[in-house]
Amino acid sequence: MKRFRPYFAYLAEAKWTFAAGILAGLMFAVFSGFGMPFMVEKVFPVIFGSKPEIETVVERLEATEGTEEARRLLDDAFPGEMESRRQTESVRGWFDAKFGEEHGRLAMLVAAALMVPVVTLLKGLAGFFNVYWVTAAGLHVLRRIQGAVFDKIQKLPLGFFSGRKTGDLISRVTSDAGILQGVVTTISNDLIKQPFTLLSALGYLTYKSLSNHNAFFVLVCLLTIPISVFPIRIIGKRLMRRAGNMQKEGGNNTAILAETLGATREVRAFNLEAMLAGRFLAGVKRWTTLHLKVIKYRYLVPPIIEMLAAGALAAALTYGSQRGLTLEQFVPLAIALYMCYEPIKKLGEVHNRIKQGEASLDRLEVILKAEEGVTDPEHPVEIEKVEGEIRFEQVDFSYGKAPALRGIDTVIPAGQVVALVGPSGAGKTTFASMIPRFYDPVEGTIRLDGVDLTTLRLRDLRDHITLVPQEAVLFSGTIEENIGLGRIGASREEIEKAAQLANAHDFISGFPQGYQTQVGERGAQLSGGQKQRISIARAFLKDAPVLILDEATAALDADSESQIQKELADLARGRTTLIIAHRFSTIRIADRILVFDGGRIVGDGTFEQLEQGNDLFRGLLENQRH
Repeated sequence: MKRFRPYFAYLAEAKWTFAAGILAGLMFAVFSGFGMPFMVEKVFPVIFGSKPEIETVVERLEATEGTEEARRLLDDAFPGEMESRRQTESVRGWFDAKFGEEHGRLAMLVAAALMVPVVTLLKGLAGFFNVYWVTAAGLHVLRRIQGAVFDKIQKLPLGFFSGRKTGDLISRVTSDAGILQGVVTTISNDLIKQPFTLLSALGYLTYKSLSNHNAFFVLVCLLTIPISVFPIRIIGKRLMRRAGNMQKEGGNNTAILAETLGATREVRAFNLEAMLAGRFLAGVKRWTTLHLKVIKYRYLVPPIIEMLAAGALAAALTYGSQRGLTLEQFVPLAIALYMCYEPIKKLGEVHNRIKQGEASLDRLEVILKAEEGVTDPEHPVEIEKVEGEIRFEQVDFSYGKAPALRGIDTVIPAGQVVALVGPSGAGKTTFASMIPRFYDPVEGTIRLDGVDLTTLRLRDLRDHITLVPQEAVLFSGTIEENIGLGRIGASREEIEKAAQLANAHDFISGFPQGYQTQVGERGAQLSGGQKQRISIARAFLKDAPVLILDEATAALDADSESQIQKELADLARGRTTLIIAHRFSTIRIADRILVFDGGRIVGDGTFEQLEQGNDLFRGLLENQRH
């Protein structure tokens, strides 16, 4: 229970809805635990009246012994029946006085019969509103949990996602969060409703024991309840292990599905359909096996509790018959005894759900408790106007134990266009990624206009930086919405002007729906060149003083690349620009080139200077020419 305590705080915002649900649950408990046995005891005798043989005995004894002596003898012989008879006569007398003797019995029967559907209706309505309102509160909890997990994912360092499957993370946000929400609301609801049902039934049994000592034995039968704790605990431990494995396998299957849907062209090009289908079906088969084990352990508790209840009922039945209890006296007690075991059965199910929830919580807390790495400072510094000077001061960085940057010490003046070149893994992308604080240095300092980046609020820092990636990332929605992401709230005129600067306006206008054209998932409806121009239009709209072009034309063909070069040159003009490039044709617009190798800067100069004086740069250039 301790592990779930922080998540109960999410119920606070839906406390009135949840409280109403709990109140309805308490009413349901009273109608079930106390109301049903009471109905059987008090209402049914009114409807059916006394047995004919009892009436015959009453008449004979009254004729021979007199009324008072007959009453004493009958009370000793038939205590339950005579009590019911007197109660019925009392009720009958009221109805006779109200409606007359001719219609009194009919009115009494109708009123007693109507008690059954009325109580059942009230019980049903209480059960409905209990489920509805508790579910409404639960959906609020689910929204908050999923929001918290999603928000945390946005703050985690990029290194967190290395080696983790996207589909598995999706499964944690959807499936595991749903299970956790169910646990939170189930615990809160059933841990109040079920014990109250038990207490209501016990209240009825206690009431009967005080009025009829022969009924006391039923309370003794309840001593079997503690025995049911042992199978619940044993089964719960096994359930938690199986549930954890099942959720993990479900995440793997979601990952396979996500990978397949994200690479439909490649799957068909390499004839991978059968292989991926086999892998997916094998995963589903393993998940099914684990799911059946979870079902087995989850639903094994109810029959065990029912078996114990049946044993207690059999003992009560045997003892009661020996003590002279009649069927009419025993049935209400049996119903109340059953109502005592039903909450125990439900609480056993709650225990199993808690164990399943702990397995999901383990998976969620991998995200929720992960170190964010890059965070906002406690007292952020504000920069009113950013010029764009970037300074690295003896910066070291490593991914785990593998060094990525070592002793980087350089200054990029405001407005300068700098190209970053070098072999794969030399540190170019890492260098550029340090500027928007995707990563923080292990050692050293990075400054923007003389201000340490770690003293700036992340949102403020990234507002001053534009990134144009190798593969343009578009989101589901319209072209206008995707360009507008550059500056939320931009007008239609501003969006069109940015598209014109990116030379995208003409092809956008050529679509039947123009700027309202849906781009599809990840821009599937557009060509590579069109997507990149929209990405560039987004950068023009943002109009940030620092620009990072991360191999912005690497995914394009030669014709598209040459067409986009002019837009990129216009975009870079007047901004501090870093160009990460493998194709040397894209770095001609650079004022300066930094050559990386092994995490160090091994060359710094213009194209001509490096071509003449840097062996690594010259070798890379020769490879490009050939």
